[in-house]
Amino acid sequence: MNKMKKAIIGLAVGAVAALGVVGFVACGSSEQTVEGEYHYANSWDETAPDYGIKVKVTVKDNKITKVEIVESDYVEVTDSWKDKAIWNDNIDDLLAAYKGKTVDEVKKASVTLEDSVPTAVGDEDLLITGATQGSGRLLKAVQDALADL
Repeated sequence: MNKMKKAIIGLAVGAVAALGVVGFVACGSSEQTVEGEYHYANSWDETAPDYGIKVKVTVKDNKITKVEIVESDYVEVTDSWKDKAIWNDNIDDLLAAYKGKTVDEVKKASVTLEDSVPTAVGDEDLLITGATQGSGRLLKAVQDALADL
C-alpha cells in the first residue's frame, strides 16, 4: 500500500509539473497572426471600389513584430492622387513603425474620422505627413486586427 501511495503521489507531482511547463510555454510567448481591414465608400464614384486597406499583423508577447498589407479589392492609392509618391515612398517605414509597439498602445492610438474618412492620426509615429488618409486607414485596419487580442 505504501508503494501505491508513493506511485500516485509521484504521478500527481509529475502531472502538476507538466501542466506548469505547458502553462509557461503557452503564457504570452506564442506568436500569432491576425488580419484586419478598414474601408469606406468612394464618395466621388459610387461604382468604384471602396477606399481601404487589409493587413496581417503578427504579435508576440503582446508586442507587434510585423505589419503587412495583404491583397484586397480596396483602393489604397489612386493614380490621380497628386501626392501618391509620399505614400509609396514612405509606406515601408510606416509599416516598420508598428514593430515593438504594444497591442494596447496601438489600440489606444486615435484616428479622427469625418464620414469614415481619416482626417488626423494622433500618434505621429504612425503617420506619413502628407498621407493622412492612408495612414489613418492603415491604423484603423491594424486596430481591427488587434480587436480580439
